[in-house]
Amino acid sequence: TRCGYTGEDGFEISMPTNKTVEIFELLTSAEEVRPIGLGARDSLRLEAGLCLYGNDIDDDTSPVEAALTWTIGKRRKEEGGFLGSDVILKQLADGIKKRRFGFVVEAGAPPRGHEPLFNEAGEQVGQVTSGGYSPSLGRSIGMGYAEKPFNKTGTTLLVEVRRKRNKVTACKTPFVPSKYYKVPE
Repeated sequence: TRCGYTGEDGFEISMPTNKTVEIFELLTSAEEVRPIGLGARDSLRLEAGLCLYGNDIDDDTSPVEAALTWTIGKRRKEEGGFLGSDVILKQLADGIKKRRFGFVVEAGAPPRGHEPLFNEAGEQVGQVTSGGYSPSLGRSIGMGYAEKPFNKTGTTLLVEVRRKRNKVTACKTPFVPSKYYKVPE
């Protein structure tokens, strides 16, 4: 498939188990191809601002809170009648209390997930859902949920990592713009 789960312009390959070694060796025999692991996949996903189910989204998170309203078609927003529409349409009309956002770490260890986010007064206002080092940016980044208005771009928060509070600054995602190939028109 070509779903772009990593945020990169690549492919995901499914194959019969008995062909795995043969196909792996064929692909990696090309000089331009090198294997990567889940760590690379996760840093690319994070740089692209993509959600990982179980970390950034789950059954208790709505598309509105997760900043994924772009996935709900205009007709569905107007007509409703889909699974979860009562909650989602109410949130679209009335607003939400928390929202997913991206942040850059000003200094210190990268957050990983479930670390608390504090406002400058020391009150917990959110939680990290994903975080790590961004090889493309040369710094630590993350995503999480925070109460409004603490998720607004430019807001300074503190993340607690290993009993130390480090400054983070809320920003828009994706952290690294995509460079998908497009067929010339």
